Amino acid sequence: MNDIKDAARVNVNYAYEKEGTFSERFPVLYDTDQRYQKAAKVIAVCADYADRPLDQLVALDLGASTSIMTDFFAKHFKRIVALDVDHVGLHSGKGNSQETNIDYICSDGTKSALADGSVDVIICNQVYEHVEDQHGLAYEIERLLSPEGFCYFGAGNRFVLIEGHYFLPFLSWMPMKMSHLYLKLMGRKVKYDVYLLSLRNLKKLLKNFDMIDYTEKIVADPEKFSSTDVIKPNSWLARLPRWMFKMIFPILPAWVYVVKPKVMSR
Repeated sequence: MNDIKDAARVNVNYAYEKEGTFSERFPVLYDTDQRYQKAAKVIAVCADYADRPLDQLVALDLGASTSIMTDFFAKHFKRIVALDVDHVGLHSGKGNSQETNIDYICSDGTKSALADGSVDVIICNQVYEHVEDQHGLAYEIERLLSPEGFCYFGAGNRFVLIEGHYFLPFLSWMPMKMSHLYLKLMGRKVKYDVYLLSLRNLKKLLKNFDMIDYTEKIVADPEKFSSTDVIKPNSWLARLPRWMFKMIFPILPAWVYVVKPKVMSR
């Protein structure tokens, strides 16, 4: 895989940068401790699911931004690509990393220059909601995965009570025009550009994939999946009867899936 330099950015639409790149708008992405904690969860799920040691696999961090999480992933995979339109974040990550098995590509995640079937694992963690062409993203994940590959897919829920980017109640529930107005009335000088889906619509988006739920596994054993920062061991959620957990599943703030393309969709 080629290390595409920052100056050779491809397939990037810069219109979104009027308010700054994603990492400029959300400096929390530079919080190393927080990013490493999140990365540990991803690695725990991938290691649990994979049928081979991770250090034999090539991975893609799709939506890498500051690449701090990519840096953590690089310690576990054979090789990894950090891909994002956020050239500011990628430049920072590349300048600060000591890992030698990372390739940095500044590209639209829906139409990258990577070859078909070129990666074993794709990490798409809380990324889909920042992509307007979500069907293009799903197609790209399907295109890039090797025949035995899989994707870690962390997904936020549209019907979360407090929206996780601007911390306003019910912001993501509204039609987009109303969300823009809501932000304006709250003194925010940006347009709302988060495209969260309900569980039903998420499943429609990923209809070409088998979806293996890891949300319930994480809730049941947060220590195993490095998730004790958000779920306490033996929490009330973990103690719910299975039928009750299934009932509230569609209104959880977020879900974690491992997804694999269905054979017939290839």
